[in-house]
Amino acid sequence: MNIFLVITLVVTLLSFVLTVFRDVGLEMIFNPDALFIVVGGSLIAVFIGFPFKRIGDTVQDVISAFKADRDRDAVVKDILEMAKIYRKADIRGLENRMKSLNDDFLRFGINLLINHRSSEEIRTIMEREMAIRVMHYNFSQNVMKTVARLTPSFGLAGTVISLIKMFKHFQSVDMMAPLMAVALMSTFYGVVISNLFMLPLCAKIKDKAIASETLMNIIIEGMEAINNGEHPYRIEEKIKGHLSIEEFCFSGAGTPLAAAKGVN
Repeated sequence: MNIFLVITLVVTLLSFVLTVFRDVGLEMIFNPDALFIVVGGSLIAVFIGFPFKRIGDTVQDVISAFKADRDRDAVVKDILEMAKIYRKADIRGLENRMKSLNDDFLRFGINLLINHRSSEEIRTIMEREMAIRVMHYNFSQNVMKTVARLTPSFGLAGTVISLIKMFKHFQSVDMMAPLMAVALMSTFYGVVISNLFMLPLCAKIKDKAIASETLMNIIIEGMEAINNGEHPYRIEEKIKGHLSIEEFCFSGAGTPLAAAKGVN
């Protein structure tokens, strides 16, 4: 990671923490009642709105989003190695090499090759599998976006509940002070959880989905080319051309529309 980005991140984080905690004690920031209203209410709503499996898959997707993506050059290297073995008609060697592959989608494609599927079948089956995987990422994003919308709402609900209790104990100042703390901290927790955690995590999952889809497209191209009996050098040329287009489209040098039309 760029040292400048690390320094910027550390300075920004320290500034945020100092701004929040300055002149405010930890006992004021950490309010169990307000936290329970926001987190507890959001969890109940999520469990009502989504099946347990979808919530579990979302947690797994969040964890996987922080794992390093597989290097595309390594994927290309594996594809070219598979192409050389396949050209020798060494099915046994292909099966042995397939077992040592880290990418399960690449193993899926090699398995289709071993089963002598046609190129059209390989593309159709792998594109369907890719669509399913991308769809799972979209489902996870939906869960995270739902939580991001719920937490501010329950923060506001906590504020309203605390205000109602305040009016009930309006005659006692000693009773009003803790209720006011809950009222204010409920909104604070809702906003912070939504904007500092849920929405960035949703963006992280989306970025992971885009990177995974790019790699899967490369693998599909490679599997189809291998099945067509193309020379490994030609396959490498085709895949690297595909990579160049992807890098151009998602870099600051251009846009997908510009890449499609050509740049003068």
